Amino acid sequence: MAPSFNIIYFIQQLYSLITGVSLSQPQLESSFLVWFQYAEWAAIGISVLMLINYVYLRVKTHHIEESIHHKRLAAELAHAGAKEEHPKNDRWEKVVSLANSTSDSDWRRAILEADSMLAQLLNERGFPGEDVGAQLTGASASHFATLDLAWDAHKVRNRIAHDGESLELTHRDVLATIDQYRQVFEEFGFI
Repeated sequence: MAPSFNIIYFIQQLYSLITGVSLSQPQLESSFLVWFQYAEWAAIGISVLMLINYVYLRVKTHHIEESIHHKRLAAELAHAGAKEEHPKNDRWEKVVSLANSTSDSDWRRAILEADSMLAQLLNERGFPGEDVGAQLTGASASHFATLDLAWDAHKVRNRIAHDGESLELTHRDVLATIDQYRQVFEEFGFI
Protein backbone atom coordinates (compact mmCIF):
# COMPACT_ATOMS: atom_id res chain seq x y z
CA MET A 1 0.00 0.00 0.00
CA ALA A 2 1.35 3.40 -1.00
CA PRO A 3 1.72 6.08 1.65
CA SER A 4 -1.05 8.74 1.57
CA PHE A 5 -0.69 12.41 2.26
CA ASN A 6 -2.86 13.74 5.09
CA ILE A 7 -3.51 17.44 4.48
CA ILE A 8 -5.16 17.95 7.88
CA TYR A 9 -2.11 16.58 9.68
CA PHE A 10 0.17 18.81 7.59
CA ILE A 11 -1.90 21.92 8.42
CA GLN A 12 -1.94 21.02 12.16
CA GLN A 13 1.82 20.70 12.19
CA LEU A 14 2.31 23.94 10.21
CA TYR A 15 -0.08 25.85 12.49
CA SER A 16 1.65 24.44 15.57
CA LEU A 17 5.04 25.42 14.20
CA ILE A 18 3.97 28.99 13.42
CA THR A 19 1.86 29.76 16.49
CA GLY A 20 3.27 27.35 19.05
CA VAL A 21 -0.27 26.16 19.83
CA SER A 22 -1.44 22.67 19.03
CA LEU A 23 -4.97 22.31 17.68
CA SER A 24 -7.14 19.26 17.48
CA GLN A 25 -8.73 18.26 14.20
CA PRO A 26 -12.23 19.69 15.06
CA GLN A 27 -10.67 22.96 16.24
CA LEU A 28 -8.56 23.12 13.12
CA GLU A 29 -11.55 22.47 10.87
CA SER A 30 -13.64 25.23 12.55
CA SER A 31 -10.67 27.62 12.43
CA PHE A 32 -10.12 26.69 8.78
CA LEU A 33 -13.80 27.37 8.01
CA VAL A 34 -13.57 30.79 9.68
CA TRP A 35 -10.47 31.65 7.61
CA PHE A 36 -12.13 30.27 4.51
CA GLN A 37 -15.17 32.52 5.13
CA TYR A 38 -12.83 35.52 5.55
CA ALA A 39 -11.17 34.60 2.28
CA GLU A 40 -14.58 34.33 0.58
CA TRP A 41 -15.59 37.78 1.84
CA ALA A 42 -12.24 39.19 0.80
CA ALA A 43 -12.62 37.66 -2.68
CA ILE A 44 -16.16 39.06 -2.98
CA GLY A 45 -14.93 42.51 -1.86
CA ILE A 46 -12.05 42.47 -4.33
CA SER A 47 -14.41 41.33 -7.11
CA VAL A 48 -16.83 44.17 -6.33
CA LEU A 49 -13.98 46.71 -6.34
CA MET A 50 -12.69 45.35 -9.64
CA LEU A 51 -16.20 45.51 -11.12
CA ILE A 52 -16.61 49.11 -9.97
CA ASN A 53 -13.20 49.96 -11.43
CA TYR A 54 -14.12 48.27 -14.72
CA VAL A 55 -17.41 50.20 -15.00
CA TYR A 56 -15.65 53.47 -14.12
CA LEU A 57 -12.96 52.88 -16.76
CA ARG A 58 -15.55 51.97 -19.42
CA VAL A 59 -17.56 55.12 -18.70
CA LYS A 60 -14.40 57.25 -18.73
CA THR A 61 -13.25 55.64 -22.00
CA HIS A 62 -16.67 56.27 -23.53
CA HIS A 63 -16.50 59.96 -22.56
CA ILE A 64 -13.01 60.28 -24.04
CA GLU A 65 -14.07 58.56 -27.27
CA GLU A 66 -17.15 60.79 -27.47
CA SER A 67 -15.04 63.89 -26.88
CA ILE A 68 -12.61 62.85 -29.62
CA HIS A 69 -15.55 62.16 -31.95
CA HIS A 70 -17.05 65.61 -31.28
CA LYS A 71 -13.71 67.34 -31.81
CA ARG A 72 -13.18 65.45 -35.08
CA LEU A 73 -16.71 66.30 -36.21
CA ALA A 74 -16.23 69.98 -35.30
CA ALA A 75 -12.95 70.03 -37.21
CA GLU A 76 -14.60 68.43 -40.25
CA LEU A 77 -17.47 70.91 -40.12
CA ALA A 78 -15.06 73.83 -39.76
CA HIS A 79 -13.07 72.51 -42.71
CA ALA A 80 -16.23 72.04 -44.76
CA GLY A 81 -17.43 75.51 -43.70
CA ALA A 82 -14.15 77.02 -44.85
CA LYS A 83 -14.62 75.33 -48.22
CA GLU A 84 -18.19 76.60 -48.49
CA GLU A 85 -17.19 80.20 -47.74
CA HIS A 86 -15.35 80.39 -51.06
CA PRO A 87 -16.65 77.57 -53.20
CA LYS A 88 -15.12 77.17 -56.60
CA ASN A 89 -17.77 77.46 -59.26
CA ASP A 90 -16.61 75.56 -62.34
CA ARG A 91 -19.15 77.27 -64.56
CA TRP A 92 -17.91 80.69 -63.49
CA GLU A 93 -14.30 79.63 -64.06
CA LYS A 94 -15.31 78.63 -67.59
CA VAL A 95 -17.01 82.01 -68.13
CA VAL A 96 -13.89 83.87 -67.01
CA SER A 97 -11.71 81.69 -69.22
CA LEU A 98 -13.92 82.34 -72.25
CA ALA A 99 -14.01 86.09 -71.52
CA ASN A 100 -10.22 86.19 -71.39
CA SER A 101 -9.90 84.43 -74.72
CA THR A 102 -8.78 86.21 -77.87
CA SER A 103 -11.75 84.90 -79.86
CA ASP A 104 -14.86 87.07 -80.10
CA SER A 105 -17.03 83.93 -80.41
CA ASP A 106 -15.68 82.85 -76.99
CA TRP A 107 -16.62 86.28 -75.63
CA ARG A 108 -20.20 85.77 -76.80
CA ARG A 109 -20.30 82.30 -75.26
CA ALA A 110 -18.97 83.75 -71.99
CA ILE A 111 -21.82 86.26 -71.80
CA LEU A 112 -24.44 83.67 -72.77
CA GLU A 113 -23.12 81.25 -70.12
CA ALA A 114 -23.02 84.01 -67.47
CA ASP A 115 -26.65 84.86 -68.27
CA SER A 116 -27.55 81.18 -67.97
CA MET A 117 -25.96 81.23 -64.54
CA LEU A 118 -28.02 84.34 -63.71
CA ALA A 119 -31.17 82.43 -64.69
CA GLN A 120 -30.16 79.58 -62.38
CA LEU A 121 -29.49 82.02 -59.54
CA LEU A 122 -32.84 83.77 -59.95
CA ASN A 123 -34.69 80.45 -60.07
CA GLU A 124 -32.89 79.11 -56.98
CA ARG A 125 -33.68 82.33 -55.08
CA GLY A 126 -37.35 82.06 -55.98
CA PHE A 127 -37.74 85.17 -58.14
CA PRO A 128 -41.06 84.82 -59.98
CA GLY A 129 -41.17 84.92 -63.76
CA GLU A 130 -40.81 82.62 -66.71
CA ASP A 131 -37.50 84.05 -67.96
CA VAL A 132 -34.67 86.28 -66.74
CA GLY A 133 -36.28 89.46 -68.08
CA ALA A 134 -39.55 88.77 -66.24
CA GLN A 135 -37.69 87.82 -63.08
CA LEU A 136 -35.64 91.03 -63.15
CA THR A 137 -38.79 93.09 -63.84
CA GLY A 138 -40.46 91.61 -60.76
CA ALA A 139 -37.38 92.11 -58.57
CA SER A 140 -37.11 94.97 -56.13
CA ALA A 141 -33.98 97.07 -55.65
CA SER A 142 -34.51 96.79 -51.89
CA HIS A 143 -33.95 93.00 -52.11
CA PHE A 144 -31.50 93.04 -54.99
CA ALA A 145 -28.75 95.70 -54.63
CA THR A 146 -27.15 94.87 -57.98
CA LEU A 147 -30.42 94.82 -59.92
CA ASP A 148 -29.31 97.55 -62.34
CA LEU A 149 -26.06 95.70 -63.05
CA ALA A 150 -28.02 92.51 -63.73
CA TRP A 151 -30.28 94.42 -66.14
CA ASP A 152 -27.33 95.99 -68.00
CA ALA A 153 -25.58 92.63 -68.36
CA HIS A 154 -28.79 90.88 -69.45
CA LYS A 155 -29.39 93.57 -72.11
CA VAL A 156 -25.96 92.79 -73.60
CA ARG A 157 -26.93 89.11 -73.65
CA ASN A 158 -30.19 89.95 -75.44
CA ARG A 159 -28.31 91.97 -78.07
CA ILE A 160 -26.01 88.97 -78.65
CA ALA A 161 -29.00 86.61 -78.89
CA HIS A 162 -30.85 88.85 -81.37
CA ASP A 163 -27.99 90.26 -83.44
CA GLY A 164 -25.67 87.24 -83.31
CA GLU A 165 -22.34 87.61 -85.05
CA SER A 166 -23.27 90.98 -86.52
CA LEU A 167 -23.03 92.61 -83.08
CA GLU A 168 -19.62 94.16 -82.67
CA LEU A 169 -18.16 93.56 -79.23
CA THR A 170 -14.89 94.85 -77.91
CA HIS A 171 -12.92 92.92 -75.34
CA ARG A 172 -13.39 95.86 -73.00
CA ASP A 173 -17.21 95.61 -73.35
CA VAL A 174 -17.09 91.88 -72.65
CA LEU A 175 -14.94 92.28 -69.53
CA ALA A 176 -17.23 95.05 -68.24
CA THR A 177 -20.30 92.86 -68.80
CA ILE A 178 -18.69 89.84 -67.12
CA ASP A 179 -17.74 92.08 -64.19
CA GLN A 180 -21.40 93.12 -63.85
CA TYR A 181 -22.42 89.46 -63.67
CA ARG A 182 -19.63 88.86 -61.13
CA GLN A 183 -20.95 91.60 -58.84
CA VAL A 184 -24.48 90.15 -59.00
CA PHE A 185 -23.22 86.63 -58.26
CA GLU A 186 -21.08 87.83 -55.37
CA GLU A 187 -24.03 89.66 -53.82
CA PHE A 188 -25.87 86.35 -53.56
CA GLY A 189 -22.81 84.24 -52.71
CA PHE A 190 -23.24 82.34 -55.95
CA ILE A 191 -19.53 82.40 -56.77
